[in-house]
Amino acid sequence: MKTDIGECVGTNARKKSEEFRRTGAWLNRAVFFRHDYRLPENGLETFQVVFQRCGIANRKENWVSFEILIANLIANRLRRPVKISLNRNAWKKNRYKVVGPQVIKIVYNLSEYGYIHLIKGFRTEEKAYLSRIWPTKALLEYFPERNKNVRYAPVELVELRGDNKQLLNYDDTAQTRRIRKILHKVMEVNQDAEIRFDDFSLSGTLVAIFKRKFTLYGRLHTRGLHQYQGLSGEERKEITIDGEPTVELDFRGLHPHLLYTRVGIQYDGDPYSVVDQCEIVRLFLKQILLTLINSIDEKTAVKAANYWLYKNYDYYLRLKRLGITCARPFIEKFIKTHEPISQFFCNGNENGLRIMNLDSKIALDVINHFVQQRIPILAIHDSFIVQKRYEAELYLTMKVAYRKHTGGFNIGIK
Repeated sequence: MKTDIGECVGTNARKKSEEFRRTGAWLNRAVFFRHDYRLPENGLETFQVVFQRCGIANRKENWVSFEILIANLIANRLRRPVKISLNRNAWKKNRYKVVGPQVIKIVYNLSEYGYIHLIKGFRTEEKAYLSRIWPTKALLEYFPERNKNVRYAPVELVELRGDNKQLLNYDDTAQTRRIRKILHKVMEVNQDAEIRFDDFSLSGTLVAIFKRKFTLYGRLHTRGLHQYQGLSGEERKEITIDGEPTVELDFRGLHPHLLYTRVGIQYDGDPYSVVDQCEIVRLFLKQILLTLINSIDEKTAVKAANYWLYKNYDYYLRLKRLGITCARPFIEKFIKTHEPISQFFCNGNENGLRIMNLDSKIALDVINHFVQQRIPILAIHDSFIVQKRYEAELYLTMKVAYRKHTGGFNIGIK
């Protein structure tokens, strides 16, 4: 009997892939289980077939946990396994979690019926290793297209995180309720719009993230399967909203300007290029000044700025041709040139986190202005994207929001 060569090659490739998926290297690439993945309405019928075949009791909490578990498996497919705890104590519900301990039995049922691979975790005195799961071919046959079978459904739009980035529970206040209300409106308006880059539909959902307390950080971050904040500035120029071209407006040197308002000074001009007018150098100068604002001392600021430069090696080579290889000379120039706000330099990272908290309040006012009119808007921390026909309105709204939160000061917009 003759064997098709292509079939043999394909079989061998699949066998090697299956073998690789049981190696430590692949298992260590695992991603954490997410409570904010769901199946679309048109995928629930298929999902119900798997649910019934696994013999799971038809209760609401099982239904929700099963749906979110399946969505996690489909979203990652065979690229990465999913980390999951089989300890009931890890599934206590809070404002960030929807899935409860019933998911443990569901995992075992899926494994028993051949829908997932399961490698159990372990705990030693030195280390705790979570279990890993990933879908089998039998499960993936029900959901052939990843991007069309998973949707993002945020559990909480206002996050409070600790020093190790762990999510912290909190009691709601008028502030958190207001932020959440605005962000729900943003999600609703942006979901109704067709926001695209290239062949991808982009998520317009935003989450406010605070650090340790609600006076620190608070900046808006994208969530979803395709996030526009991960695009470069050049790529963002290609974003369309409902088929229309867009424009991005950006506050000029926002954080240094905000620091000047704290000492009662209206600063005009570019706070970065003030120590060197060469346009090529400006990006590095921006990094240096921002590290000064966010570092605990000069040594840390120099180290952070230099690390950024060497990480962007092609840019480093361009600067090297100009005789620029490190941050130290510019650090000293910035401290001298920006003497009125130098008290905020190298004074711990809370200065920077407070300034970011203020810029997040400005951003909330800007996006709230548009979504109240049901106009889609995208936020990239201190810049905003709208359809080009709203450019003048965005410009004016940014000016008004800045004046409101700084007591009447002004700033340039590019």
